[in-house]
Amino acid sequence: MKAARTAAVIGILAALVWPEIPRYAAERRVGYATTAFLSLLDRSGDPETARNIAAVGELALLTTGSLPDDPRPWVLAGSSCLVTGRPERALELYREAFATGERSEIDLNLGRAYALLNRADSAAAAHLRAGWVSPEILESLPPAVKDPLLAEIARLSEQLRHGKLTEPPPLPEQERREQKRGQFRVPSLEFRVGGAPVKLVTRNPKLGTHCFTSRKIRLE
Repeated sequence: MKAARTAAVIGILAALVWPEIPRYAAERRVGYATTAFLSLLDRSGDPETARNIAAVGELALLTTGSLPDDPRPWVLAGSSCLVTGRPERALELYREAFATGERSEIDLNLGRAYALLNRADSAAAAHLRAGWVSPEILESLPPAVKDPLLAEIARLSEQLRHGKLTEPPPLPEQERREQKRGQFRVPSLEFRVGGAPVKLVTRNPKLGTHCFTSRKIRLE
């Protein structure tokens, strides 16, 4: 009888854990792919590097089914395209990452892809949006690109403190069009900051509220 009860408990635990096993395997695969990607970037002179980086990106994409709300596989795959000269494909993959919830690193990479496509206005808009969420992330950009963005963020922050800013810096126009076509949803919320209404943005409702704010905002 005791053995039967033990077997039953083990069976129940196995049934509870089983759905998570593919996710754990996918997590390990993403970690492996990330490590491989970084090591390949250090060997840029290797003639096989581009092909290997592309393969790492494809490996990352294999995990998306087991990690449906995780942006990392999409970002890694997008970055593999970006460094191998495929910015259009990188944009598509970064948009998939964006659909899991907006993050400053995704906006930054959107800007990099637009820059490689010589779409300077869109690149600047994406970089500004990234820096509005996390100014520190702009440290990875060259000073000629970073410094004007930081100056603009300071100007917008000053407007925010005086209640003159009603919404965060917008996404590039192409990304706003993608939203309207329903590729990803961007519900909006209204909060008050210092008595003035400020429109904040949240992303994937499954991930909870992800507000797009200045770090200096005090919610009331």
